[in-house]
Amino acid sequence: MSVAIGGLMMLAVLVAVFGTYWANQAQERLFRQSVRGVFARPSKPKQSFFDTLHRQMVWFAREIGHPEWADLAYRISFAMPVLATTVLVLIGLWWAFPIAFMAFFLPYFYLSRLYKRSRLLLKQQLRQARLLIALLTEAGAPIERSIVAAESVTGYPLKPYLRDVCIAIGAAEGMENVSLRVQTVVEAFTSMAERLKLPEATQFAQLLSQATRYHTPLVDMMLTSLDIEERIRDAEAERLHNAAISKIGLITTLGLGIPVFGYMFFAVFSYMLQLMNHIGF
Repeated sequence: MSVAIGGLMMLAVLVAVFGTYWANQAQERLFRQSVRGVFARPSKPKQSFFDTLHRQMVWFAREIGHPEWADLAYRISFAMPVLATTVLVLIGLWWAFPIAFMAFFLPYFYLSRLYKRSRLLLKQQLRQARLLIALLTEAGAPIERSIVAAESVTGYPLKPYLRDVCIAIGAAEGMENVSLRVQTVVEAFTSMAERLKLPEATQFAQLLSQATRYHTPLVDMMLTSLDIEERIRDAEAERLHNAAISKIGLITTLGLGIPVFGYMFFAVFSYMLQLMNHIGF
């Protein structure tokens, strides 16, 4: 019986994994075969499931600052099912045999978790760097010196991006034209925003470009932008808090209501059975 249950669970896992992959491939074919071209996408070389998984691991590892972890995690992924199968066989849990196949994705989930934490830390560091740049610029420092100062006190993962901006600033220090130097800073920050793929970085690059083009007060715009982002984040945190409170209330109500109503239902049902037996049905 346990072997049959284990086989069914293994079959369910395989259907879920490969079914999702085949569904994505079918969706890609539908996009490419669109008559109107609304969903047309540039053609890409076909890649297997394992190639796609490895490419995502390489992306995660590069973003968290350890590109050498990608190949290591990819190799460990193939060893994890063997290890899990051995452990389950030794302890005799045949019904949990599909867990061995699910262990294949543990290194991927680990890198994905590290990538998400790195992105959150990146957003926090970017906000602190923008605030420092705004305060130093308000105190009278040039925008170039403010960025260099922010880079010197910023840690990983934002530091490599700001270092590239500082390299561009150092290359433009010999220019006598101030507007050209500022334009170099704007272009370097715009390039950094494209690499970061964060709306906060893109917004800061747009503020620099607008201040350079229209001579608007940069410090006031940066401080106003930070204040608006703070309010938006507080509103989002309040919304998530209220949603969590409502879900907890719903779970509590169900947790208390289901046993009570279940007891009442079975009590009434047993009473009806006794009454029917007493009558003679």
